[in-house]
Amino acid sequence: MSSIKREEGNILTIGLIFVAIAIIVFLFIIAVFMSHINSILYNMKLDMYSMNKSAIIAVNKNKANVDNFSYDKETYKKEFIKLLKMNYDLDDNLRNADKLIYGIDVKEYEVYENKKKDSYSNKNTDGRVIHTVLKVRIKPIILRNFLENIFIFDVHEDVSLNMLNER
Repeated sequence: MSSIKREEGNILTIGLIFVAIAIIVFLFIIAVFMSHINSILYNMKLDMYSMNKSAIIAVNKNKANVDNFSYDKETYKKEFIKLLKMNYDLDDNLRNADKLIYGIDVKEYEVYENKKKDSYSNKNTDGRVIHTVLKVRIKPIILRNFLENIFIFDVHEDVSLNMLNER
């Protein structure tokens, strides 16, 4: 009878060790994936800055004087979306099911004047600013159907237009 208890105890111990190893491996995979997501979101923020700067230059490329620059948000937004689709290989709906970033939605795109309250950070702007907020959908590497709605992030970037006068 005591040998049966020892065998059951050994099986239970081995089972608990395997479960603990599986949990540790799962947590390690999640940590690596979250680190990768942070890197993607940081690069997205840098890209948003560059794409907005490129939109300013593209819209105003034939204007010699900054006083004549256009600040039409729809023109900037159109150029920004064109660059967004090109940089992230997205279709006209800003989707690509084959990529890690499988969808982007433009939540906010505004040109704020001086001292206007930023709707995302609730701070007053410092001069004229292009305010952009994107909703980025990242494809989970595991449990896609279950985690699909969890890996959705807002990325906010403001690009100052004041520097145009500082040439």
